[in-house]
Amino acid sequence: MTRTITGDVSGALADLGILVPLTAALVVVNGLDVGSVLLIAGLLVVTAGLVFRIPFPVQPLKALTALAVAQHLAPDVSHAAGLEIGVVLLFMSLTGLATWLSELFTKPVIRALQFGVGWLLVVTAVKLVLKPPAVFVHSPSSRTGLLLAALTVGVVMIAAWRRWYVLSIVLVVVGVIVTLLVEQPSFGGPSIDLPTFSIPPWSVFGTAFVLLVIPQIPLTYGNAVVGVSDLAHQQFGERADRVSPSRVALVCGLGNVVSATFGGMPMCHGSSGLSAHVRMGAQTWKMNAMLGGVLVTLGIFFSDQVLEMFGLLPVWILGGFLAYAGIRHALLVLDLAPLQIAIAIAAAAVGIWTSNLAYTTAIALVVAQAPVVLSRIRTARSNKRTTSEK
Repeated sequence: MTRTITGDVSGALADLGILVPLTAALVVVNGLDVGSVLLIAGLLVVTAGLVFRIPFPVQPLKALTALAVAQHLAPDVSHAAGLEIGVVLLFMSLTGLATWLSELFTKPVIRALQFGVGWLLVVTAVKLVLKPPAVFVHSPSSRTGLLLAALTVGVVMIAAWRRWYVLSIVLVVVGVIVTLLVEQPSFGGPSIDLPTFSIPPWSVFGTAFVLLVIPQIPLTYGNAVVGVSDLAHQQFGERADRVSPSRVALVCGLGNVVSATFGGMPMCHGSSGLSAHVRMGAQTWKMNAMLGGVLVTLGIFFSDQVLEMFGLLPVWILGGFLAYAGIRHALLVLDLAPLQIAIAIAAAAVGIWTSNLAYTTAIALVVAQAPVVLSRIRTARSNKRTTSEK
């Protein structure tokens, strides 16, 4: 019982390397309201746990967030993109398209995407440590930061291997205490901040679709619908009987519609998040209840102080968590045959090089479906030849 609780707490911490930096970037650079973002995210985390009854990830849409931050897009554009992605996923779920497409996303296609996502997370972790956002007020030098991040990866690997999940918790607590001793920040008192309903102006929907939605949809479907369903069944077996591509698309679609209309950020159920939660000890959906409860509390009562609170988390710990999650996620490719591994890595390499995993999806799909198409062509020609001979 104690190990289960410790594992769930440790697993809840696993995704902070993605959640904290991306949330901070959307708030600081793009102007999203931090209270609304955290409240909606927390509610979606709890909902995912209640629906799927296993530790289930809720993350910012990584490609969309990176593009929005890089182009300094206004909040309305991000909200419009989230609403459009939500509608697309709902359409796919309600029409059965999500189930039909999942048959095309065979294991080699999923593993190629997961390998690409994994190594992009490692690259993101290195960039986070080398150039931390301004919210992280006390960051070590680049060399020291990378060394501490590598040490964090080692500690987390030992914790996961030996199932000493308390090590990850101790690491975070010690890191925060050290930052508190160095910075000695002062926080104001709590205040209540609730989101309001709002629909983005129609004028931004075209921009959002072209700049953010088109690059994101292939990755969302491949990694956060089919990929997370495949990984959930691999990790939890019969306990994941509530997880299917259609249901994941439905929950993710509804979540994005709600998030977009109440000031939240575009979200998904990335399989890298599930991998991180599980590898760091999460075993039950109570992990979602704990993490979601913390986010809801911060969003409602501490929206004015939350960015400063985020800054207390040592950036090298976040980078280490993120790098570990990326490495473990990429290693999922090892359950393929040698030739399939080589093809998956090659397809992922193209996506990593171009910073667009839509190319990985396209290449992996073509390679995976080419034998099927060629077989059907041969069969059709053979049948035609047989008919003509008669």
